[in-house]
Amino acid sequence: MKSVALAVAAALALSAASAGAEEPAAPPRYPPSSARAKVIVGGVAVTALSYGAAFLAATSWPEVPGSSELKIPIAGPWMALAKNGCASDDPDCGAKLYLRGALTIVGGLAQLAGLGLVAEGVFMTTEARSAQPAAITVRPAPVITATGMGAGVVGTF
Repeated sequence: MKSVALAVAAALALSAASAGAEEPAAPPRYPPSSARAKVIVGGVAVTALSYGAAFLAATSWPEVPGSSELKIPIAGPWMALAKNGCASDDPDCGAKLYLRGALTIVGGLAQLAGLGLVAEGVFMTTEARSAQPAAITVRPAPVITATGMGAGVVGTF
């Protein structure tokens, strides 16, 4: 049995392909600089929408413990989660308590994700802008015809 295992190991070792040189890695590609503003606007939109939903919930159910903290952006959901509990008029809220806690966590994570997108937009590496030609270029050019020669001016505007 040992000889079969040794024979298989030797066959695998001898049949392995040799490693060639690695291909040179292509230079990393970055997004264009115009993507920066779009990422920032997207992050602000995610944060605003999730904060708006939390604020709407806080104003719709003011009797629920911790709802006033939802009016505070970013930190509010985490503060409300600490005070999560059943309202005084509904002492046996059961599954509502867990659903409200889960939605509070999702809202808090969405607000943090929006801030992360804003930070990514501010600090992201982008491709350098290509050199833009000057708006106006003027240069002399020879003018040669069948009956004469001269100088002219050509340019781009």
